[in-house]
Amino acid sequence: MAPAPLLLAGGRGWQRLLGPQAELLVLGPRGSRRGLLGSQVAQKGLQVLGPQRGSVGSLAGPRRLQVLAPQRRIGGSLVAQKGPKVLLPQRGLLGSQVAQRELQTLGPQRGSLGPQRELPLQGLSRGFAKVARPRSSREVREAEDSAPVFQYVGERSKRKDRVFVWGFCNAGALGIPSFVKPDAGWKKRRRIQPTPYRLDTAEKISSAACGYGFTLISSKTTDITKVWGMGLNKDSQLGFQRSRKDQTKGYEYVLEPSPIPLPLDAPQETRILQVSCGRAHSLILTDKEGVFSMGNNSYGQCGRKVTEGEMYSESHLIHRLREFDGRVVQIVCGQDHSLFRTERGEVYSCGWGADGQTGLGHYNITSAPTKLGGDVAGVNIIQVATYGDSCLAVSDEGDLFGWGNSEYMQLASITETTQVNVPRHLPFEIGKVKDAACGGTGSAVVNEEGHVFVWGYGILGKGPNLMETATPEMIPPTLFGSTDFSPDTRVSRVRCGLGQFAALNDRGELFVWGKNIRGCLGIGRMEDQYFPWRVTIPGEVVDVACGVDHMVTLVKSFV
Repeated sequence: MAPAPLLLAGGRGWQRLLGPQAELLVLGPRGSRRGLLGSQVAQKGLQVLGPQRGSVGSLAGPRRLQVLAPQRRIGGSLVAQKGPKVLLPQRGLLGSQVAQRELQTLGPQRGSLGPQRELPLQGLSRGFAKVARPRSSREVREAEDSAPVFQYVGERSKRKDRVFVWGFCNAGALGIPSFVKPDAGWKKRRRIQPTPYRLDTAEKISSAACGYGFTLISSKTTDITKVWGMGLNKDSQLGFQRSRKDQTKGYEYVLEPSPIPLPLDAPQETRILQVSCGRAHSLILTDKEGVFSMGNNSYGQCGRKVTEGEMYSESHLIHRLREFDGRVVQIVCGQDHSLFRTERGEVYSCGWGADGQTGLGHYNITSAPTKLGGDVAGVNIIQVATYGDSCLAVSDEGDLFGWGNSEYMQLASITETTQVNVPRHLPFEIGKVKDAACGGTGSAVVNEEGHVFVWGYGILGKGPNLMETATPEMIPPTLFGSTDFSPDTRVSRVRCGLGQFAALNDRGELFVWGKNIRGCLGIGRMEDQYFPWRVTIPGEVVDVACGVDHMVTLVKSFV
């Protein structure tokens, strides 16, 4: 069958066409020519005055082409027309990619083969071969919430202090109300937040602590409001949080950071230095007015006399501790006991002592802060650490001391018993200790060279083959960011929750490992982490607090 005649006229000539050729008639500046079909059609400045049939090829790229009559079966893997105006129906565009630019289609187009069939090209945006359907209002809101926010940074801009939280949401410990009670019909209740989420705070937060399902944060501001709490409050560990519906009642769950009023003598002069949380009690350290405690006092952990049958729910009582010889400079809550360090380097304790965690030489409860003896007597202690029922202390000379529970080999280097009720020197040959942390079953320290050592029981950070050890094992520095390109990178501090560890290096990077209870590691997945893993946070991490199933970080923005 003879090919249909075609008349082509153009002022810029024609280009060489490769492949099998059919009968075509082209009128150009050099006269008429035939046979312009092939594997490449790249005509520039031509005018098609008659029908063209059967143009087959892998590339059809006419530029500035005006089609005045039907054009059929332009085939190929790429159709990239720039600026043509189609005035009549065009059928049979074959190919896996249709990237028409500035194309106006005035008639229907059918049979486009590839990922989609029967696609009308009316309304296509630049570079797309799919017609965008109108989005619902719900989809628009979801897109806006998930879209990144870009801001231009001025030359005089200052780095901002921010707070990031992650882990278990149900009790409100993360301080994000919409996680527990969605504020829009299209939002779903969130049980776990597996990655860092920014918590908006009006003030610069200087200290944070995670308890068993609740959180305390504080600022060094001189404003009247200095401390905020969120999460579980069944024992008034967040103070009395008055109900909005009934002024005589208090909330047992606090879903957002709520002010905790302290009985300060000079509220506009006193600053908060530190907060700490235990299983159901809290401690607050000030610069001028000492230490305040609140919450459950069943074992004297709040430093006051135990009252038989006392109701802790909806309690207004915030106790001020005064039983110290010198100013307190550090507070630490264990599960049901409390430790205090003074500026003289002395250590005091109170609370539950069944595992020897008070370090007072007995296994009874103690309701008044009492100074420790044993191997720490006369030693200048610069740090104390606890979270479960085991305790560590670091001296100014880099020596390490321990007492309390040893069921998980925390103190197996000095005793075969499971409890130690008096501070003992731990004869570890790991160099001078600079920072220490105690968890529920494991312990960690950092020496002056920035090396991390772990011991005890559980996921210790050296893989699944190391689950218990009585002597410290060093985790390779390369797992904390030390490389040939940055050999001076060192770990500066370590933290422990009940079953997880955290370490900060001097570049502001946070690494976590251990039991990933309810997503408390913030690594975006729910599996346990057997080696240190860097948490992705948009900023330089300044400090971190670990809880049972959630964590809080204080971060300074990059810009």
